[in-house]
Amino acid sequence: MNLKHSIKFLLSLALCLSLGRAEDVPETLRRLIQDGRFIEAANTSDRLLALNSSHPEALATKSQALSGFLDFDQALVVAEKALRQNEQSADAHLAKGIALMGLAIESISFQSIVQVSRALDAMEESVKLDPTYGYAWFTLGLSRGKLPLLLGGSKPLSLQCAQTLKRIDRSWGLALEGTLQESFGTWKESESIFQEGLKLKENPSLIVTAYLESLMGENAKNSLGIEGQKERIYEIAKDLSTRQDLNVHALESLGDAFLFSGHPEAAWQLMQVSIPRFQESSLLKLQSAKIASRTGLHLSEALVLIREALQSPIEGGSGGREGAYVRQGQILQRLGKSTEAKRSFEQALRINPRHRGAKEGLEVVQKK
Repeated sequence: MNLKHSIKFLLSLALCLSLGRAEDVPETLRRLIQDGRFIEAANTSDRLLALNSSHPEALATKSQALSGFLDFDQALVVAEKALRQNEQSADAHLAKGIALMGLAIESISFQSIVQVSRALDAMEESVKLDPTYGYAWFTLGLSRGKLPLLLGGSKPLSLQCAQTLKRIDRSWGLALEGTLQESFGTWKESESIFQEGLKLKENPSLIVTAYLESLMGENAKNSLGIEGQKERIYEIAKDLSTRQDLNVHALESLGDAFLFSGHPEAAWQLMQVSIPRFQESSLLKLQSAKIASRTGLHLSEALVLIREALQSPIEGGSGGREGAYVRQGQILQRLGKSTEAKRSFEQALRINPRHRGAKEGLEVVQKK
């Protein structure tokens, strides 16, 4: 697994999962972030900052919400401001680490290597300041396990994080341990760990997201074979999709699983049933657009959904606002509306000039 995919996996998983209480920051702020409710977290922190612009916990929350929106540059600025207000804030150090990891995604270069090192240092400081901060242990353990050795990766250190985390919160620890075992090539051990996690009542969305991400990985494919992997993914996704206790991130992962296993209509129907259940459903609308743009199914309906999503703040998961414009462009292109598609790709590039999908889409429509 290359560096860019490793960091993307870290952010997509660590930013979408929930954990229990903390002692040194207001419970509501930390839980909003850890539940992946970035829009609500941003709004809550903004209200606090309107009363006190130097509120360190609100600044840390705002930074992590910005990372959830994939705005890593501003997230780093806000995290560093939080640290100037309180150098002992575990949340601010973690916010800084996540923002630095995000920045490393955008430009794989020598600078990104430095950013990864600084990110790991910030995460280490976070767990040092608050040894019970499970979210930070998860992020640190996943980083240590996914990164190459020369960039700070370490199998023993990552597994130590998992063991520590299991003592803090067993479901989170199992999710981390299962993810790590898959990345280390021990799929049977990984699946056994995830099956244990699914039996727990706590954090079902966490286990489902981590399990499906691992099941769609290269090592699972090597163990099960391509067709065996697809059959297993479909079997698991079909079973898990009946659960009513999953959040939008787990449902997004189920959509990916159905799509990966060759059942796009099942993925589409799951999104349509799930969207009305959530006030903040931008991830599910973007996932619907992804399904349509890749398969050609339900193009007109998906275009309505992506336009609805673009009217409001969009959470990270599916690529943020620039990703939404790319999906819109791809759908418009399939519908034969090249001029509108061109505008969508250009809007994506204004947000992120390096977006590969936007560049490729623009090149295609310009040739027509």
